[in-house]
Amino acid sequence: MKRTELVEEVSDYLITYLKAGRVGINSFIKKAELNVSQLDELLMIHFLLKPEVKQFVRGLPILLRRFKTSTTEENITFQGEVRGSINWEKTITERIKINHRDRTIFLCNESVKNYNIVENIVLKELICTIYTVLYQKIDTSNLEKHSYFKEWRELKFIVSEVYRKNVYLLKVDEGKVTTRMIQKAMTHRNSLYRKAAKLLLDYREIMKARYDREVLQSLLMETFIFPEKEEVLFELYWTIQIIKASAKNAQLHLINGKNNLVASWETDEYVYQIYHDSAGSPNITFNISTEEISAVEHPFIEKKIAAMGTALQLAKQSLGRGFDSTTFWRGRPDIIVEKYSKLTGQLHKVIIGEVKDTKKADYAITGLRELVEYMELIKGRDGQYLKDRNTGIVEGMLFLGDIVVKDTMVDHIKIFTLSNSNGQKLNISV
Repeated sequence: MKRTELVEEVSDYLITYLKAGRVGINSFIKKAELNVSQLDELLMIHFLLKPEVKQFVRGLPILLRRFKTSTTEENITFQGEVRGSINWEKTITERIKINHRDRTIFLCNESVKNYNIVENIVLKELICTIYTVLYQKIDTSNLEKHSYFKEWRELKFIVSEVYRKNVYLLKVDEGKVTTRMIQKAMTHRNSLYRKAAKLLLDYREIMKARYDREVLQSLLMETFIFPEKEEVLFELYWTIQIIKASAKNAQLHLINGKNNLVASWETDEYVYQIYHDSAGSPNITFNISTEEISAVEHPFIEKKIAAMGTALQLAKQSLGRGFDSTTFWRGRPDIIVEKYSKLTGQLHKVIIGEVKDTKKADYAITGLRELVEYMELIKGRDGQYLKDRNTGIVEGMLFLGDIVVKDTMVDHIKIFTLSNSNGQKLNISV
């Protein structure tokens, strides 16, 4: 199966992908799954990914030099000084009113700059909106590690400097911005205001239309994040095949590198959580400590731990830093499905998936060995090996490329390949 075919197969579910990749137009999105737990955050991120938003922020320092104000004439009373032109008629009236003997009273016509014109209020609303998104509503630290969002490290600083320090913008009051005000600013001769008004209107329509499938699909299609590595796409392909086969109304979660929970769903009896490239929830662990393994008396184990201690000492001595020597082994499966009883909340089953995009038996065997290792070494929250507690609590799934296998079910492991997935309904549900 080609990369384009994989993308086409899973695009409607892959809208929540926010890890390493590239942004582009995905014409394969037909009916995006919008049951997303953090839909507002997802839409804000995709708004920031729009090229016109980045271009606007990039040019802000220069555009703001064309900041407009209106000027009004105000009659101001001064005592002992004169500013502007003296209005003698009103000055005489004012002296009679206050003290006709006081010749130091003057009423002057002074030009006053007004910063609170409609266009400036709309502009400030947009900049305030982007600032709030970047600094209050979403955490961009993980996103900034990826090439498609890296530019926002600099753009974020520009937004902050403009919003907090620009001498012109600070004189503009924040207030309610109506659609009519935005539409007026969109007709302004100054491109600064036209662009600001258009982007503010776009943002409002996106956030207001969070249940408008057509508007949201257009946004997600134009700023789709394609997984950077082929192997990651292949892993996500099988993750999504499990979701599609197991749940009618799965709730999608943002795949952003925090815990990599992809989706969750419920039946009458159980609650399911599916993870990609993750060690799962705190209820399970793939970790063997050095302390635990040191209790085993075997020359290989003893030498292995001694070697770790020596390496730690040498690293500190030669490189000035050490490493985690308390962990002997740690695992991170490609796919994990955790199944919980709704009645008791107890962990009922764990399905571990290992993915190898291969046509070669040797590499498939490597995946099988890794899968069996995960199944044997997974522990519960109490530190006990799950299979020691209950042999049926752990199941495995091995996902392979275009390769023929003799038996698709061995022990507690199911094997799925692209060869037997074409045009066939797989028994892949959990």
